[in-house]
Formats: sequence, C-alpha cells, structure tokens
Amino acid sequence: MDNRRRFIDYVKNGGSPICSPQIGAGAGFDTKMAGKEWVTQTSIEDTIAVVEQFDIVPLITAGLCDFGACNPELIWKQIKCEQNGDRISGEYAFETPYGTLERKVIEDKIKGCFAEKYPVQDSSNLDALEYYIDAAIACDLTEIERHVRNVMSMVAGRSAVCIQWPVQPYELWCFPDTVTTVMLAYDCPEQFKRLMDKIVILDERLMRAVAAGGADFIFLGGPAAEMISPRYYEDYIIPYSQQVTDIAHALGLLVYSHICSPIEPFLTMGFYNRMGIDLFETLSPPPVGNVASLTDAMKKIDPSICTRGNLDLEVLLNGSPELVREKTIEILESTMGRKHIVAASDYLFYGVPAENVHTMAETVKEYNGWSVSEPQREMVEANT
Repeated sequence: MDNRRRFIDYVKNGGSPICSPQIGAGAGFDTKMAGKEWVTQTSIEDTIAVVEQFDIVPLITAGLCDFGACNPELIWKQIKCEQNGDRISGEYAFETPYGTLERKVIEDKIKGCFAEKYPVQDSSNLDALEYYIDAAIACDLTEIERHVRNVMSMVAGRSAVCIQWPVQPYELWCFPDTVTTVMLAYDCPEQFKRLMDKIVILDERLMRAVAAGGADFIFLGGPAAEMISPRYYEDYIIPYSQQVTDIAHALGLLVYSHICSPIEPFLTMGFYNRMGIDLFETLSPPPVGNVASLTDAMKKIDPSICTRGNLDLEVLLNGSPELVREKTIEILESTMGRKHIVAASDYLFYGVPAENVHTMAETVKEYNGWSVSEPQREMVEANT
C-alpha cells in the first residue's frame, strides 16, 4: 500500500498511529528544506521532495489554478510588482461593470505572503464580487481538471492530496477579510445569502473537476472563536458546510478542515460534528488553542472524525529532541484507541529544525513497535 492509500485508509478506518506533520501550504518549512527563501518560489515538486525526507505518511495541499486559465476575461491585471529589500509588493485589479476590485499583497522573505488590501472592502463592492462569481460559474473548467490531474501525476501515490480553494460559502471567496465578512452578513443579509448560494453552485462545479482530476480531499475552512459567534455558525457555517460536504462525499472526495486557533465553545456545542468533516485539526490547548486538554477534546469530537495534531509549534521550533519525543508520546497516549494522526498544532514554519520533525516521526514509529506495552498493542490492534 502506497502512502496515498495509507493516509486515506487511516482517515477512514484508523489503526496503528501514523505521523503526518503539515508541510507546505505556504508556511515555509518546505521552502527552507528546498534551499529557497521566497515561499512563492516553492513548487509542488519541492514539497514532494521534502516530505520524502521524513518517515511520515504525508498529505500535500495544492491550490487551484487561476480562473484566468479557464477564461482570459477573469485574469487579474497586474498594476505593480516590485521588490524592496526582503519584501515584494504586488497590486492587482479586476475590472467589472460594477466597479474595479483591487487586491494588494506583500511577501516577506522567509515569512510568506500576506494580504495588505482585500478586494471587497464594504457593501459597495458586492455587486462586483457577484459579477466575478457568475463569470466563474460560467467557465469551462477543463483547465482546472487538467491542473489537478497534473498534480496527481507528480505526486504519483507518494502522498494523499488535498486541493484547496475558498470552499466555505461564508468566506465569500476570501474577497473580504473575516471582520468585514461578519459585517456584510449582518448589513446585507439578502445579497450575502444569494452570494453563498451561488458559491455552492461554483463549489459543485469545481468539485466535479477536482474529483475527475483524481484528488483525494478538499479543504473546508471554519472561522475560529475569536472571529465569529455561535449564531453565525448556526445560521451560515453549519448548514452551508453540510451542503458542500454532501456534494464532496457524493463525488468520492474526503473533507479536510484546519482551524489552528481557539475552537471553544464551538467544540463543546458540537458544531464540528455536524459539518460533514472527515479530517479535523487541531484540538490544541493553550497557548495555540483554547481546549481544556487533548483528552477532554477527544471526548467531544465525533469518533468517526479523524483528528490530526497536536504537537505545539513552540516545542517544534525551540524544543530539544528529548522534549519533542516526550510531547509526542503524550499525544499518542491521550489519543489511544481513536483515529488520530500525530502532527503539529499548525503548518510547519520556516524555522522548524528538521531534527525535531525526524524525532516526532521516529517516536511514532517506535511507539508502534517495541515501545508499545502489550495492553496498548492489543488496543491498537483491536482498532485496526
């Protein structure tokens, strides 16, 4: 069984613990390991080469190609792209009959990309966003299917693959920032819901292309507790998540969700158990998250959901291999008998020492062998 099949089988069925630290997705660890300094220069080939340096069962996350590859009318015009020392600044514009959408991004060497200006600043930009979504829905998505098929061909069974885009309808394609999104939902409820309904239509078309391309997972976001209230989860996040995850599952895709910040009280209220998630991360206690403990969190998450995490990035960044080993064993013992993949509390940053990633992987391997006591081994085998 190749690593792709191993990862998928574990998410569905569990078994002896596996290790799968989150490498890629613009966090920078694969950039460093590939000998580069600019995260945007990191290729899928780089990420594949990096994950193969560790004794892990990886999940590689890749983005969609731009809609401009499907329809030239959806290409954003580059206004500026310039480097000033360790920073690159870019400005882009998209013309619509309802006004111009503008995006500004910066990339800092080693640190990666950040949005300096989002295309949707307030309700005056919503008609332009709706125009963009309508045009995207009308696209021929053959190029997206071809892109995904190419990614799968490069990975060639060495990893499971998740294709990522702003699937969550509530995010409004990530055109506004999170705070603005909340205000738009409150101030413009009819248009907000209409946009969400259209994004579900777009999501279904994209998922069909992604599934035809051979991908394994799609990525479903979820705002954390410091950004959004329980009411918004009940009104927007849960019902729309159920729609898109039902579509994904009908197409044979699995659903991966990553929230690396506070998730309480949503966890205790059972929200994540209702969203159709197959793989969820992370159930982190302070200072990364706000669950009482991993043991307590495991009592609240549906056991049919495979979880992933929870080694504190601070430990991976600055801890000794001995401390990494100790904390990895704590995770293994706290999740015994459950579907839990040992990983980090977030994607691995540029500064994480490779030695600590090796130690985490080696500890899981040892725990599955001579380090496992007989009663523990029986529990593992009973759940295999």
